[in-house]
Amino acid sequence: MRSCALLVLLFASCRGDATPPNTPQNPNAQQAPLTLEHDFGIIPHGESRQHEFVLDLARLGEPYVPMRVHIDCACGHADLRLRKADGSERFVDSSGAASNRPADDETLVLRIVIDSATREALDLPHTQSRGYVLLQHTADMTGNERIQWPMLLRFGIDAPILLRPLATLDFGRVPLSSRGHLVTTLRGDGRHTNATIGPATSSDPSLTLELVRQEDHWLLRATCQPTDLGNRRATITVGNTIVGYKLEIAATWKVVPDLEAVPMAKVSFKAPLAREQLAEESVRQFVMVTDYDVRRAAEFAVHKIVADDGRDLTTHFAITFQAMPENARQHRMFVRYTGGLTEGIRGAIVLTKDGERGPFLPIELVVFAAK
Repeated sequence: MRSCALLVLLFASCRGDATPPNTPQNPNAQQAPLTLEHDFGIIPHGESRQHEFVLDLARLGEPYVPMRVHIDCACGHADLRLRKADGSERFVDSSGAASNRPADDETLVLRIVIDSATREALDLPHTQSRGYVLLQHTADMTGNERIQWPMLLRFGIDAPILLRPLATLDFGRVPLSSRGHLVTTLRGDGRHTNATIGPATSSDPSLTLELVRQEDHWLLRATCQPTDLGNRRATITVGNTIVGYKLEIAATWKVVPDLEAVPMAKVSFKAPLAREQLAEESVRQFVMVTDYDVRRAAEFAVHKIVADDGRDLTTHFAITFQAMPENARQHRMFVRYTGGLTEGIRGAIVLTKDGERGPFLPIELVVFAAK
């Protein structure tokens, strides 16, 4: 009952009640806290703003311990700290330990920072962001009676340079043999029409940039040269003549091999080992294989089918390929069991592009005996 009553009190202002309701479960209800609210105004892109709330836990009427803060805005950061009169501080951890309650000479402070530099360089109309401070009763050993102290933040973002159509550059999947190319435009907004833009530099040398002046804007051409496999991220810094403004554009891509199997390089299924599979029984036994290298033919061939112990399994399986009409470089590889095994096996289907010369694409093969 205690938890339910306090939840009603804490969220009273969200319903628009002028005063929290008084309830028999909590005689201090008239002092219960309302939603924490603050308006940061319009923040110039690239700048940050901060605000602090002083939280009076005595208003809860029960001994609650602060634990952590949640904000639904990705550019927001918040923490809870206990501050003495001399300015020294210690941070609240998320343990719910009674030591996180403020001592007699301490004040509980909630610090909020909105950092617009972590957002895309786009205008954001005045908007709302919600969050809460999580608190736990000192007598609660299970966490079942935790409550939330709600907060409501308002802010907007003003980006002085307009980026169209892309404010971030996501190249997606870029094969080793290929390049990723993206183009966007930049120009000053209505208050900075005379701004000059450039030069542009990248934090990753595998991302090259070309900034070209047009009649009323600048054209930014970005090209990524794949190197190591995996996810990559770079920051593009664009110089400009707007005083105090630093424009950074995030760029991301994933380098993938030229030969790829998706969703994974594995085919696993059950089959009755005593007989050959019917065609309709194997319709779901496939994987998508792709060769991104346009310098060679898109088709694959089977190099070998081999068990983990080295046995040749070629006579036990039939492999067929079906070209995908929407992507000429991609094929669906079907696997059908043709009989002859006495137990389940683990092995691999090795595809090749040019016989013994390769390159090769191994696909894990796992077959279980159907009961």
